[in-house]
Amino acid sequence: MTKTGPWIVAMALAGTAWLGAQGAPPTQTPAAPGGRAMRPPKPETVTNPDGHIVQSEVQKLRVEVVARGLETPWGLAFLPDGRLLVTERPGRLRIVDHGKLSDPVVGLPKVEQVQDGGLMDVEVHPKYAENGWIYLSYAEPGPNNTSLTERADNNTGMTAIIRGKIDATNHWVDQQFIFHAAPEFYTTTHIHYGSRFVFDKQDHLFFSLGEHGAPENAQDLSKPTGKIHRVNDDGSIPKDNPFVNHPGAVPSIWSYGHRNPQGLAFDPVTGELWETEHGPNGGDELNIIKPGHNYGWAVVSNGRQPGVTETSRAGMDSPIVFWTPSIAPAGIAFATSDRYPKWKHQLFVTALGGQVLRRIVIDHDRVTHQEVVFDNLGRVRDIIVGPDGLFYVATALPGQRLSDTTEGFILRLVPIS
Repeated sequence: MTKTGPWIVAMALAGTAWLGAQGAPPTQTPAAPGGRAMRPPKPETVTNPDGHIVQSEVQKLRVEVVARGLETPWGLAFLPDGRLLVTERPGRLRIVDHGKLSDPVVGLPKVEQVQDGGLMDVEVHPKYAENGWIYLSYAEPGPNNTSLTERADNNTGMTAIIRGKIDATNHWVDQQFIFHAAPEFYTTTHIHYGSRFVFDKQDHLFFSLGEHGAPENAQDLSKPTGKIHRVNDDGSIPKDNPFVNHPGAVPSIWSYGHRNPQGLAFDPVTGELWETEHGPNGGDELNIIKPGHNYGWAVVSNGRQPGVTETSRAGMDSPIVFWTPSIAPAGIAFATSDRYPKWKHQLFVTALGGQVLRRIVIDHDRVTHQEVVFDNLGRVRDIIVGPDGLFYVATALPGQRLSDTTEGFILRLVPIS
């Protein structure tokens, strides 16, 4: 689907989603004085969510706190034995074992914990029981950095991706780089790291990189930023990647024209790769990712960006849905368990700015319905399905800015009717 093809427009207003007719022009969100899109008043945040009851349209839930006392939890991944790996953005990797939070894993690389940067996603190799590999993404400080905790004009950072193992003494060992950018890509902007992981059934690792505040790079195939990448599990390049034989292109690129993609998930029914990304002042996107396709940033956008005046262009894929005002979408997951029979095969999107868990009903490549499941439990960063078939969600209490480090929780959503 290109930018000139049909689309569905969703407006997140007052906690409700509006769906425009396919082929219709985007509906304008009502604007406040000064031309800024109006936001609904935020509900009061539940600071102790344990036992909180959520009544969605088709499912009643009890929220259980699995772990508390975390600082801005970012990524979640289960080990085969049921223990849960959690990254904290300030640079810690923890293990939750039956409600007990471990000490931080020792020996992780130093991270640049400034603005959006820090320790980000975590993923477990599909064959972890055989090889023990764990994958991490983080903001790696450049060689000229003067501080890892304060923003300075000459401090640089860039997304790095590694794999390693946790030994019996809780140490990070056998580290290998999966992606490590050239020095010229390290930047002082400290924003738009992207950084979500997903494995396919052939054990290819997909990972997202934001454009790090340089929108023009998202269209440049010689630069890794503003892209979704696909590599083998050891970081080598699959021979069938779309740009592997394109002169000058980064061979790991799978798709391009992305701004800040923070959600990746495969549809268990169709096998399609779905993605969410942050737009500029609105225009957050939900996309289906196709190899070699161009998703338009920063030539076109449904958000507001100086110099970007088009919302569509031939050869650039339109979002399946976009949200204005922004909800700042992050991790996504499909409901694959019989524990939620009325949610089976539906997509769940976490959101930071909207502090929302959003349910999305999909019919192949169309969104037919949306619901806000809850919007009062803090910023929602990641969601995964546990071995018990239940959703586990990473949240953090809101601060003044999205980049603030605040207390976080791991929540389990238990159906009660």
